This record gives sequence, C-alpha cells and structure tokens, in this order.
Amino acid sequence: MTAQRERRQGRRGARLCTAIGGTGLAALAFAYWFTVEPAPSIRVTWREGATLEQQAAAERKYLLSNRRAPHAEQPRSLAYDLLDTRQSNIRAVLDDPAVEDTNDIDDQWARVRLGTATDERWMWAAHRTPWLRQPEIRWTVMLALAAMAAYGLWALLRARGSRSRE
Repeated sequence: MTAQRERRQGRRGARLCTAIGGTGLAALAFAYWFTVEPAPSIRVTWREGATLEQQAAAERKYLLSNRRAPHAEQPRSLAYDLLDTRQSNIRAVLDDPAVEDTNDIDDQWARVRLGTATDERWMWAAHRTPWLRQPEIRWTVMLALAAMAAYGLWALLRARGSRSRE
C-alpha cells in the first residue's frame, strides 16, 4: 500500500510541475502576444564630458537600445529605441546628469511624443516589469518554466509506462 501511495504522490507532483511550468509559459506567451509593439525612437544628446562608459551604463539602466544616427553637426546626439516607456523611466532619463537634452520626449509630462515608433526594435510588458527587464532573468525564468513542464511530462510518461508493465 505504501508503494502505491508513493507512486500516486509522485504522479501528483509531476502533474503539479507540468501545470506550473505550462501555465507560466502560457502566461508569458499571452503577455507577449497582447503587449508587443514597436519601440518608440528618441534622440539623446549627451553632455560634454560624458564618457562612453557613462553612456553605456545609462543605456542599460534606461533600456535605450539600438544606438544609431549621430548628427554630423552634433556628434553627441544619438538616436535610440526606448524599450521601457514607463513614466518613471522617462523621467529618470530626463533627470540623468549625463543627459543634456532629449528629443521626442515631452519634458513637462515625461512622455514620448506620438509618431516616434520605429520597426527596428519591439517592446512588450516584460520591458516595463522591474525584475523581467533584464534579458538574463527573463530567459532564466522561461528556461526554468520549460524545464519544469518537460520534467513533469517526462515523469508522467515514465509513471504511465511503469504502470502498464505491472
């Protein structure tokens, strides 16, 4: 009776593992599908004396990606795709001491002006979620959920195979 009870608990754990992994992956896919949109493009003019290291740190911090198109007459003015469009992130870009000026951002309301989206980079809800902003964390979560779902399915199939041999 104890062996049978252990097998039942093992199947329950496998079902739970499959359900958690599958539901988590489905939730991420659902969030991606319904929130993906082109990232707005903004122009940032860096202050005189802002080093490349300071600029790179700010780019990571504010999710400014796809650095491009410096002006010939203003080499410190660069275009970026802004992946995190939360008002608090935009305000932080405006208030950053390394940033001299921003284009395509309404300074008073800390909002990206309409009509600035590009098709070069896409953003989704994860870019505006604090702990999912980092790609390493996002991929780790996805891999862990996929591993949970795969392990649960494997355990269920193994249990089914051992039950049919009995």
